[in-house]
Amino acid sequence: MADTSIRVSDEAKQRLDLYKREDESYEDVILRLTERDKWAGFGLLSETDTDTRDAMNGIRAEMRETVDSDIGELE
Repeated sequence: MADTSIRVSDEAKQRLDLYKREDESYEDVILRLTERDKWAGFGLLSETDTDTRDAMNGIRAEMRETVDSDIGELE
C-alpha cells in the first residue's frame, strides 16, 4: 500500500495528541477517530460487543423520543 503525507497545523497535531494512546501512531488515531461505529475506540464502550452498543443506541433513541414528546407538550 502506498503512503501519502499530509500536513496538519500545530493545533491539529495537538488535538490528535489528546486522543493518541501510548502504543498508537498518528495513523492509528485517525483511523480510530474516523471509524463508522461512533462507539469504537472511545472509553468504556470501545471494547464491548455490538449487542451492547445496539442496546445503548436504543436507549438513546428512546430518551430522544421522550424529550421530543415532552417538548411538544410544552409548545
